[in-house]
Amino acid sequence: MAKRRKPNQNPDHGKGLLKRLAEGTAHSVTSADGEPEKYVLMNFEVSWDVMPDAAVEALPEATRDRMERLFDLVHAKPKKAVQELRDLIVLYPDVPCLTNWLINSLRAGTKADRREAMELCQGLFRRMPDYFFARTTLADLWLDEGAMDKAAELLFGPGRVLTQLYPERKVFHISEIRHWFYLCGRAKILLGEPGVAEGYRDLLEQLEPDSEAVRHLDVMLEDENSLLMRLLSKMRRP
Repeated sequence: MAKRRKPNQNPDHGKGLLKRLAEGTAHSVTSADGEPEKYVLMNFEVSWDVMPDAAVEALPEATRDRMERLFDLVHAKPKKAVQELRDLIVLYPDVPCLTNWLINSLRAGTKADRREAMELCQGLFRRMPDYFFARTTLADLWLDEGAMDKAAELLFGPGRVLTQLYPERKVFHISEIRHWFYLCGRAKILLGEPGVAEGYRDLLEQLEPDSEAVRHLDVMLEDENSLLMRLLSKMRRP
């Protein structure tokens, strides 16, 4: 288990942020069939539509079709996607999502694979610090390693607010917001701040009530509360 630290008092990534999000203008827009289309949250929108990606759109149509199949494989059988992703990255090193998919595929492998994933992610973040998933995936990897200070710097350091990190963006895809709120919640649990983590979990539930991210946070919060109760029980013993 990662070492616990004193609660982080930064108001921009604790109750202060969650309070402002809750009090801000928030409303959802649904499509004709009732599916979520976008969600206005504070001063940016969360969209379920496919976001434009110039690097991907510039690729040959056959490659884009191949990527669609690979995307499903990365989630279903990540180890089987590794070699094909390596091949594509050689051809298209400036398409960051390919490297991010390879990083996440390697996480399902051996210790050496996970070490390579960390090295790739650090390199990706150095090369493309504005690529959203370079930051969040690196924070995720640091949390896996128990390196709380490094993860917290990426998520909670000065200026680490979405609208400050990406001032030119007014719309974020649901996959980006899901990963950001999930990681913030996970980090806060490991930092010993489950109350703040519950706020992130509740925001996620507003956006995606049945998401895997919400279920994972529920399990972690339940474990955290169980640990706290055990500690309190021991303290009450004569």
